[in-house]
Amino acid sequence: MKKFKLFIFFLWISILSINAQQKVDSLIIKANPIVFVDGNLGYANGYLQGFSAGFSINYQIKRDLFKLRFFTIENIEKIDFFIFFPINIVSTTLDEYSLLYGKRYIEDNFSYHFSGGISYNKETFNDNGNKTVKDSFVGFPIEIGISWFKSKKERFRIFYGLIPVGKPTSFGKSIGIKLYGNIAKKSYVGIGFSFGLGWHKKY
Repeated sequence: MKKFKLFIFFLWISILSINAQQKVDSLIIKANPIVFVDGNLGYANGYLQGFSAGFSINYQIKRDLFKLRFFTIENIEKIDFFIFFPINIVSTTLDEYSLLYGKRYIEDNFSYHFSGGISYNKETFNDNGNKTVKDSFVGFPIEIGISWFKSKKERFRIFYGLIPVGKPTSFGKSIGIKLYGNIAKKSYVGIGFSFGLGWHKKY
């Protein structure tokens, strides 16, 4: 009788242990990757002076950040208007296509990074729609930035963040500031704002 009671007791303990383990396992969710894209708007100075814009695709493993970046800087040399409409624009554009590697450190709701790499650059002269490639060269792009994002999973919001939709998700927005440049035959340095979408940390 005692052996039967002991058997029932250990069977009951085993069932509770299995049930508890199943509950723990159900709480273990595979972590999301750190992948995001961001757009950039700013002002650059150097060989060319003018507004800059671009975007980048980012992928992070541990603290290693891999970045594919596109930037363009436009220096408007002449512009004629008819009433409020531009009818003749003379400008020089510098396009940069680059691959960067660096480090990115994540805190609760913000991150900071620094990176460098190699780039292909193309300078184009635009005379009222007639474009001429003036030069192309290799450069060494650099970037330092800080960005803020949500600290935990939340419902994604649309219409300027007013309307939440769906379930809490790790996908979200970010906003930040960047200092960027390119060391090359025709160098530049700039500063601007960034706006991102993606998975900015493991939630």
